[in-house]
Amino acid sequence: MERGYWIRSKPVYASLAWQHQAQAHVVLAQGEAGRAVLRLYQQRLPEQPVVILYLAGQEADYTAALKSVAGDSVQVFASQEALWAAFDALLSTAYMGTRLYAAGDEGFLWQVSTLAAKHGVLNADIMREQHVSLARPVYCVHCKTITPHVTTNIAVCRGCRRHLFVRDHFSRRLGAYMGLMVDAEAPGEIPAAEEVYP
Repeated sequence: MERGYWIRSKPVYASLAWQHQAQAHVVLAQGEAGRAVLRLYQQRLPEQPVVILYLAGQEADYTAALKSVAGDSVQVFASQEALWAAFDALLSTAYMGTRLYAAGDEGFLWQVSTLAAKHGVLNADIMREQHVSLARPVYCVHCKTITPHVTTNIAVCRGCRRHLFVRDHFSRRLGAYMGLMVDAEAPGEIPAAEEVYP
């Protein structure tokens, strides 16, 4: 018997690697995950066109390094809204065989997936590399709000303010882990939260 347990719905991420059979490549990254794109450029480069959509972060900005290796292929954005609008526009003109790559925190990775799905892109056609933080987006099953960047096993919902137990069950459709009210059976009995997803 295997030690521990594994939740089947929990995503497994790997390092980005070019898919050389693709017709085109679109790479999305945020902040510190710019390093993942730089590592991608250390591999044998594809012959097909590459577009990089990069969200510069306050904690790290790899714009200069990315432009030095990828030149005009890099488009830099100061806000997520601008990045998502550009990504949506790019997907509306993309053709079959375009491969998507995403590097960033888990919320960012699944936002890429959600937007791509609207254009018919399957989850299997997106390579994802989780970078820097293991913080989780948590979906409150009570008020349907997603609280981003949760690092503890118990979190306060930003919608209904309930204390939620953060489960390992992940919804690819919602791009978040499920959060259930921790004191539903014993109101007011809330255990101390522990940081488990740094």
